[in-house]
Amino acid sequence: MSEPLAHSARHGAPVQTYRDHVRNVVRGAVGRGRRMLAHYSPTASGPLRRELRDILWNASRFHDLGKLDLGFQRTLQTNRKSADHIRHEDAGVQWLLTNGSPEAAGIVSAHHQGLVHYRRFVPNDRYVTNIRRLDGSVFRISNELTQRATASSLENYLGAHESALGESRVIAERSENKLSGLERRLLLSCLVDSDHFDTARHYGNEDLLAVIPGRWKERLAKLDDYVSRLPRPDAKKASLQQTERQSIRDELYRLCEAADPSIRLRSCDAVVGSGKTTALMAHLLKVAVERNLRHIIVVLPYTNIIRQSVEVYRKALCLDGERADEVVAEHHHQADFQSLDVRHLTMLWKAPIIVTTAVQFFETLASNQTSRRRKLHELPGSAVCLDEAHAALPNDLWPVCWNWLMEWIQRWDGHLVLASGSLPAFWTDPDFRTICEGNNLSRPPKRHASQVATLSQALTGMSLVAEHKRVRYLTDPKALSGEELMERIEHAKGPRLVVVNTVQSAAMLAAQIRQRGQMRVLHLSTALAPVHRAIIIDRIKALLRHQSHWALVATSLVEAGMDFSFASGFRQRASAASLIQIGGRVNRGADCGDNCAVLDFDFADVAIFPDNPSLKASKDALGFLFANGAIGQDQPFDLQKICLEAMNAEFRGKEQHGALAKVQAEKAMDYPKVSQDCRVIQSETKTVVIDRSIVDRLRNFEKVSPSDLVRHSVQMYPHKISANAFEPILPDDDLFCLPESWNYDPDFLGYMEQVVKQAPAAIPQGYFI
Repeated sequence: MSEPLAHSARHGAPVQTYRDHVRNVVRGAVGRGRRMLAHYSPTASGPLRRELRDILWNASRFHDLGKLDLGFQRTLQTNRKSADHIRHEDAGVQWLLTNGSPEAAGIVSAHHQGLVHYRRFVPNDRYVTNIRRLDGSVFRISNELTQRATASSLENYLGAHESALGESRVIAERSENKLSGLERRLLLSCLVDSDHFDTARHYGNEDLLAVIPGRWKERLAKLDDYVSRLPRPDAKKASLQQTERQSIRDELYRLCEAADPSIRLRSCDAVVGSGKTTALMAHLLKVAVERNLRHIIVVLPYTNIIRQSVEVYRKALCLDGERADEVVAEHHHQADFQSLDVRHLTMLWKAPIIVTTAVQFFETLASNQTSRRRKLHELPGSAVCLDEAHAALPNDLWPVCWNWLMEWIQRWDGHLVLASGSLPAFWTDPDFRTICEGNNLSRPPKRHASQVATLSQALTGMSLVAEHKRVRYLTDPKALSGEELMERIEHAKGPRLVVVNTVQSAAMLAAQIRQRGQMRVLHLSTALAPVHRAIIIDRIKALLRHQSHWALVATSLVEAGMDFSFASGFRQRASAASLIQIGGRVNRGADCGDNCAVLDFDFADVAIFPDNPSLKASKDALGFLFANGAIGQDQPFDLQKICLEAMNAEFRGKEQHGALAKVQAEKAMDYPKVSQDCRVIQSETKTVVIDRSIVDRLRNFEKVSPSDLVRHSVQMYPHKISANAFEPILPDDDLFCLPESWNYDPDFLGYMEQVVKQAPAAIPQGYFI
């Protein structure tokens, strides 16, 4: 008999033997585990470092045992699914369960299908709470043909395994059911990354990545030099507001760089225009120097602001002779796929500094699926900055995510900074703490609130006064028609920023302003692919420097992190944090004089300008704050206090029950439910490629870089794709393309150019959010 295979010949690549693949996966998984476990601090009730290492060794050694089945081998040899083809995970699961390694069995079970709902063993069908033993039956593959093959042929598989690799020994576990959900996800990450990498390497889709050293001390010195060379206000010409703003920037940078690196949980609530981007990086680099961290990960709420931050970091942190894209990685959530043919497009957290989205980061923590799981093992021993943290997550996701973050900090050598000019101290709220503990709200919290040390505490008083001088917040209690709003915009101080709640509203309003012909108008939303949004952003920056009689109409993607400074702002009613963030794009550098304001408004024409129904609680809370005078134009107000009051008003009833259900699902080890319920964006979107040359390359199985794919794609809901008859690029339907007849406008409305020509009632399947 010829040597058994692990992978068939495909796309010009030869077969890969079982021996080579398993050896490579064991070596890769154990190596990843060793680097990860160097940052692990065991607790009294948790597993030892050695126990976690043994689980990983067992799982990687037997993860593909079922591929030794004769039916599976026929599939690999002929490149055609045989009549007796089986699921290959089950044999390894059964062998590990038989030999006392249920945790490894769970990892093997999950390496393709994802983590299942774990259960405790219950004797005589009665639930016994003090039994820690896992019920291994849930790890078996629910396929009759597969289970029959395992029962009849397991000894044959083991014989072939021993012939290829020398032994079939299993290290018995002593840590059964002592692992947390995060620990199981981390171990699965090591196995999946090693398995997927070796497969992709064999097929020529991935190469071994060279490790780029942190060189943290040198990067900190480079950042210091970069900041010292930034333009400063002319002492003779600058206004008092500009001088005060520069003083805040200087002091924030000093405070962040000098902060104690041993304190692992930090916040920064410095106001907009205070230089948070560079100041927080100085703090993270100082921590990396002192604690020899693996990576610095900056998490931003929106894809569009990643580019801006990446540009700054690459200029400020890259050393001579380095490639900027290897040092500062730009990672977007759209580029993860399940199928083999596009698996190589998944970007990994390998660079010293990674800038990614909140969607990608938190769904990597929560997901039970393999494509998102690959990079998680890079998180231990790293620092994370959640920039614009107020916009990172829906309220009902914070408790379960907070639990993961606290475990990562305490057990896995993590360092976390929460940054936002409108950051509510939600971790102090008793209801929030009770939910984090998995208890009903009738009980008070048992544990003390997490101690979050503020980097910018010394600047609070100065910042409040400066903010009140910079921008005022107004409201119009009467809903406005499109005509009324456009008249307000035309008479406001220019340039003007208008932010609305849906993609359709943004496109319709921008088109109507252009049709009126009273001013120039630009549009920015996810209806444009990132490559075209980048061009629009450059155009915005140029207009801000040279013209005033124009307006930008955008969705919420512009409200966080964008370094824009308009003279007037208009925000369709949403949350208090969103309103304050738009204030951060008005008179940002205190360079637009006095009387700069943001108007809170809402639309009367809901057929033309549909609202996002998920914002109702947030809108009600903001209306309450305006009605009670908590937000006004006459005196300074505490932004963080306002945002906490708004969050408390929003986080009631259904949201609290939803948050508690997620924490309890994690405690119950129901990992599929956690993965499903903890999606940052609950509506499942698909990637639609707008560039025909990329479509052709993908169909020809040619390599496409992840950045090219992301920059030339938009996200759409499946029912929109179906209603408009968009065609799939690949058989697995993960990727679609715009029809050649579709009118996509890269300079103005993107894919909404086709939509605005239709009456709202004619838009297939409703409206675009």
